[in-house]
Amino acid sequence: MNLPFFALAFTLAALIATTPVAAADPPKVLFEENFSGKLGEGWQWLRERPEAWRIADGSLIIDTLPGSYWMKENNGQNTLLRKAPASLKDGFIIEVHMDNSPKGQWEHAGLLVYFDPFTFVAFNKEFTGKQCIFVFHQQDGKPIQGPSETDYRESGVWLRLALHGTKATAQYRSSEKEPWKPIGSCPIPTSNKEPLVGFQSGYGQEKPERQARFRSFRILPWSE
Repeated sequence: MNLPFFALAFTLAALIATTPVAAADPPKVLFEENFSGKLGEGWQWLRERPEAWRIADGSLIIDTLPGSYWMKENNGQNTLLRKAPASLKDGFIIEVHMDNSPKGQWEHAGLLVYFDPFTFVAFNKEFTGKQCIFVFHQQDGKPIQGPSETDYRESGVWLRLALHGTKATAQYRSSEKEPWKPIGSCPIPTSNKEPLVGFQSGYGQEKPERQARFRSFRILPWSE
């Protein structure tokens, strides 16, 4: 006997409600570093100060020391870099959680896309009279400011930098449960060198007073 229309509709709705829904596939990861025990293969230090960095509790802890790559300074210390696993033409995304509380003027830490000491993209949390985050690029020692800085007073922040072609797009969030918030984009500087990616900090004290903690670093394929 044929079911009445309303009964058929109810039966179909019940079947749909009880049918398992496949979970979304996790994003493909090109590289991941969880800072467990020791650094993975492929990292390189610029001006390493071994006594001023360590790995503990799943984090890379780097004391904020003097120096930077601002303009022609080229004296940043304990900069940690590695080769990017994809080209800028194909694009890729770098993400990390960083915890720091800069208090000295221009004290900073963050993500770095490094071609040479004078040519790079930086996505920093910095003290400029207040704590803020911003992205900018530098071409041959000439800093070119990106989008306006965004106030950020919490100590922990997720930083995300998507690089594709000639553009770097920065996003941030306070927790993994939040959607990414855009700051804006800046041009990727031109260079005949392949980019290295990693972390920097600077404008601290010779006797360190503060640290930057990095955890859950990963590199993903580029996506819109």
